[in-house]
Parts: sequence; C-alpha cells; structure tokens
Amino acid sequence: MIHKTRVQEFTARNITPSNLSVAEIAIWENLATTLPSLSSPFLSPHYARAVAASGIDVKVCVIYQRDKICAFFPYQFRNRFLSYTKVAEPVGGEMTDYFGMIAEPGFRIRPTDLLRLAQINYLNFSHLDESQLGYGLSGEQPRTGLRARLNNTGERPLDTLLYERHRYLKDSERCARKLLNDFGSVEFVFDQQHNRQQVLENLVSQKREQYKRTNVPDSLKHSWKTNLLHKLSECQFSTCRGVLSTLSVGGKLIATHFGVMGNGIFQYWFPVYDPDYGKYAPGRLLLHKIIESSPLNSIHTIDHGEGDTSSKRELANDEHQYFRGVWHNRSVTSHVTRGLFSIKWRLGV
Repeated sequence: MIHKTRVQEFTARNITPSNLSVAEIAIWENLATTLPSLSSPFLSPHYARAVAASGIDVKVCVIYQRDKICAFFPYQFRNRFLSYTKVAEPVGGEMTDYFGMIAEPGFRIRPTDLLRLAQINYLNFSHLDESQLGYGLSGEQPRTGLRARLNNTGERPLDTLLYERHRYLKDSERCARKLLNDFGSVEFVFDQQHNRQQVLENLVSQKREQYKRTNVPDSLKHSWKTNLLHKLSECQFSTCRGVLSTLSVGGKLIATHFGVMGNGIFQYWFPVYDPDYGKYAPGRLLLHKIIESSPLNSIHTIDHGEGDTSSKRELANDEHQYFRGVWHNRSVTSHVTRGLFSIKWRLGV
C-alpha cells in the first residue's frame, strides 16, 4: 500500500517509474509536449524509466492539489545507504543535462515543502534550468547553457546558423572537401540500426579511451551509466528517443554520436571520433550532418548542454542559465551530509 504525504494544500505519493499508470504517463507526456520549457528528453517519463531499468533506485513524487495531479518530480538514490538516509540526487545523476519538475503552469512550491512531499532529507543538484525558478524552486552558481535554434522553413539550417561565421564555415568546407577527395564517398546515418548495440559499445570504448588519453574524469566508468545508454538506445517515444548517428568512409566508422531527442529537441551528448582521421574534423562534420538533416527528423533545437566554450558558440545562437545548489531540511542526516559534502568539495574528490 502506498501512503500519501500531505504538505499544506498538496498531497503526494512516491512510487517507482514502473508503477506509473498509463493515465499518469499520459498526463506527464502532455505537460512535456505542450510546455516548451519542459520539452527536454531528460524530463520525459521514459528517461526516468530507462534510468531505473539501468539499476538505479529511482522514485517519482506524484503531486496532487485537490485530488488532481499537478506535478511530477523524479529523483534517485545512488545506493542503499543513501536511500536509507534519504539523500537524493537528480534522476540520472551527472548524466542528466536537465533537472527539475514537470508541472502545470502556475504551480508553485518551496524547495523545503517539495522535500517533505518527496520524503527527502537532502538533495544536491546541478542543471536546474532557469525556467524552473517560476515554480518557486531556487538555485545558485548560475552557468551558461548554449543551444542552436534552427530555421527549418526552407533554407538550409546549417547555412542559416553559420551565416556570419565565415572562417569557421570555410574551414569546415575545406575539411569536408578533403575527406571526399581522399575517400571518394562519405556515408552519414542519422540513426544507425545495423549492428546498433555493437556500434554503441564501440562508442563507449572509444569515449572511455578518449577520457583516459586527455586526462578527463571517466563519466562512463560505472556500469549503470553504460547500461543507461543501452536502455535509451531502445527508447522510441516522441518525448524520449535514443539516436545513434554515424559518419563513415569506405565502410569504416570515423565519427559516432549518441544522444537523445524529444519534442523536436536533440540533445548533443556523447560524441567520439577516430583520432587517425582528426585532420578531417570528423566529429564536427557529423554534427553538421545532423543539423542538415534536422528538417527530415523534425528537429528544431540542438542543445549543447552546460558550458560556454568557443566550439559550442560556433554552433549556437541562444543561451540560458542552469543553476546548482542544495536543498535540505533540518534533520541530523541533512547536517551530517552537508558536512561530508563540504569536506569532499574542499579535498577536490
């Protein structure tokens, strides 16, 4: 039996994603589809379900007002100890490029009340989009996120996006010509189906090798994260679809990208390329091919996620803010957790 928690005018039940009813998923997807601020595939119920299926303890706080569902709040516990102490994080953890609630317009709640409804003591987060502040949520340490809003009304979207970036465009065209001249033909596949799981495994291996080669922390070292990519590759929903794009010459893959898309938003996520072909800028050319194919695939936005870099700015024409922060109550567990996280931050681990 699932008990409801009451806070002021709200009540809530906390369940696993697999226990969401067909009607609840329909309400969630309708909010994600009709409200542009909630259109990210990371805010889809199918993303939450994929994370749970990868081996993580995921919960969804279903919030009611006067017995009517008005919001959903997905979150996760990384392990049993954190579940026992009610120390949570965004669903998908650091894999997630959007975090927040899926709620009706006009919904407002304080973070402390949300924690009570979700039965959480402490939640450390990043990637809280600025639109979430309208729900009454709060964060700090704003960071820039970059996006490409595409013009799919007849003109080539890539040409429109690069209208005033002449040097970048000329360099890209030079790389494309050289690749074609050296190999005769170039094959682009927007969503690779042939040997799909093997291609995805190769991407993961190459990405981990890239992290090692460039001395960057390995974001795929935990098995649940690679499991998540495989689960998402099987998702084929309008609000969350795994997309495995490839660029090949002579039957050899030279660049691969795995991302998720939903509601016309394509999340640029895990790109990798063969270093032996680096002089051709294959990763950049693959992204260009994805952008060029956007009208055929009903894509209106390429989301580059958090981070303001020159390479991202070359293919961006819109920006927004993400927030980081901690929500906590006054429990002993919360105070101890804050102390431990503070020590961890100071030690840089």
